[in-house]
Amino acid sequence: MRTLRTPKTAAWSVAAGLAGAFASAHPASATNCTELSDFTPRLGGNASILSLSAKDVTGGSFTEPSGTVITGLPSFCRVAMVISSSGNPDTSQFAVEVWLPETTWNHRYLGFGNGGFAGAISYSSLQLGVLEGFASANTDMGTGILFKCNGLFCGDTSHEGGIPGGLYGDPAALRDFGYASTHLMTVAAKQLLNQYYARPAKAAYFDGCSTGGQQALMESQRFPDDYEGILAGAPAHNRTHLHMSGPAVYEATHFAPDAYLTNAALALTHALVLKQCAGKDGGLRGDDFLTQPAMCKTNALALTCKGASDEVPCTDPTAASCTCLTHDQALAMNRDWSGVVDDQGNQLYPGLERGTEEPVVPSAANGYEGNLGLPFQQALPTPAFDSLMNWALGPDWVWQEMFATPSRLAPELASEIALIDNTPVGSETFAQVLNANSTDLSTLAGHGHKILMYQGYADPLIPSATAIDYYNAVAAADPNVQNYLRLFLAPGVWHCGGGPGPNAFGNLSGTLPPRPLDPSDDALGALIAWVEHGVAPTTVIATKYVNDDEASGVAFQRPLCLYPAHSAYVKGDRTQASSYQCVAGAPVTNQGFAPKYGP
Repeated sequence: MRTLRTPKTAAWSVAAGLAGAFASAHPASATNCTELSDFTPRLGGNASILSLSAKDVTGGSFTEPSGTVITGLPSFCRVAMVISSSGNPDTSQFAVEVWLPETTWNHRYLGFGNGGFAGAISYSSLQLGVLEGFASANTDMGTGILFKCNGLFCGDTSHEGGIPGGLYGDPAALRDFGYASTHLMTVAAKQLLNQYYARPAKAAYFDGCSTGGQQALMESQRFPDDYEGILAGAPAHNRTHLHMSGPAVYEATHFAPDAYLTNAALALTHALVLKQCAGKDGGLRGDDFLTQPAMCKTNALALTCKGASDEVPCTDPTAASCTCLTHDQALAMNRDWSGVVDDQGNQLYPGLERGTEEPVVPSAANGYEGNLGLPFQQALPTPAFDSLMNWALGPDWVWQEMFATPSRLAPELASEIALIDNTPVGSETFAQVLNANSTDLSTLAGHGHKILMYQGYADPLIPSATAIDYYNAVAAADPNVQNYLRLFLAPGVWHCGGGPGPNAFGNLSGTLPPRPLDPSDDALGALIAWVEHGVAPTTVIATKYVNDDEASGVAFQRPLCLYPAHSAYVKGDRTQASSYQCVAGAPVTNQGFAPKYGP
């Protein structure tokens, strides 16, 4: 969970070129909070406001619907809405909340994204926004009210969350999740902001990671005028193929009794990766992560048991250590790294980079999700996030249908992939509604708007190659791509945050950098400096705290470099970012989508 910024630590750095927080009292001529209950934003088309309430939140605390109490808040106006994009509450209902600081507004609007299947408002994001002085908004993306989904499950056969089939048979709800709820949230929030403050925001920003990264790129492609600046982390932009790739990895570790990758097997493999590759890619020999993982070519078959009497196979799930992998475990590990191909040899989705295999055991401390890596994914009753296929093919679809022979390791079927992608959703297809794969950002670029994209290189859920492949595709179409889209890769960082590398740099999920919102330390601050002052970011300093605890002090720092450059140690104190420099490099192309499956 991200440590939230306080008004004191979130002070803007004027010396760094930012324009100050512009905090001011709520104008006397503006609308009072409770009067917003009588205001109806104009949404266009068939969209309608089903309910809207506005209340002052004072006293420094707010109680979430779950009962969780948030403290340390400034006074703000809370607007809660339910919107229908179709105008029919039977087919579309999504919740939206807008939080408007009463006396500490920084004259900016910040829309937040979600994670997984959403299903609920992200109150931690709204808390972050108002603490920084932003008028902020978030939506449940339409999967909560009608469909009872949670972030991990939305209608698959595990029955862990959501009505059977999830959004199956509801084109309006599918469009809400794909793009409509985020856009209409933005339209409504801006009008409420204008009404409340009697002035528009000086700039609008969007901050999202994972599903939020998909929302960010969808906004940039479909609604390029919604936001002047977009911060997109680990985007799930090629969503249908991301979710389709999950069953292949799941099958690889379940098709035979000795294929399951125990924690000891993962630890043994990770040790080999570090031995062969750490310190040879710009990082340090003692790093528990890789700086340029695409350079690493470790083959898990090198760990296969040879039959010696002193070998300890990695098959005991309770063992703390082992010495060799079964042949099936080695194949499964290589499948995880190489990615998924269909039965015609086309790369459906990239694999995870070497270094992502380090086991993080699910526990109460991490919400029983670990880092969303293999220890978590393998233990699920069905492949992670496979509900999406139920949305296309109905409540009776099961993950084994992706394979020719469920009882043996087999490639995904091109025919099944096409069936899902081409499922009609009104006048569009399932893939068109859910995938943000367009490389045409010309409208956004023409209006001077900006996208800062980041991705953890050790992400065990969304392969880092997907963000790289998207950037490479845009760059291939437009050599001036860096005028409006810049990518930063974060070595040793898991999905949106955390990990053994320097993982605090203003990313949405993680601890705070030492200088929050300073453009040298904070990705959102760097984006604002780019949008409002024309200072394009070339590096962002990332920080690793001792035990990932800000109060325990800084363990080390390193620069995140503008892709395709990478950080390399030069000389000096190895804990200091100044001891590293950004080295130019060629674009990373080791794992590209097949043209039929990716941008």
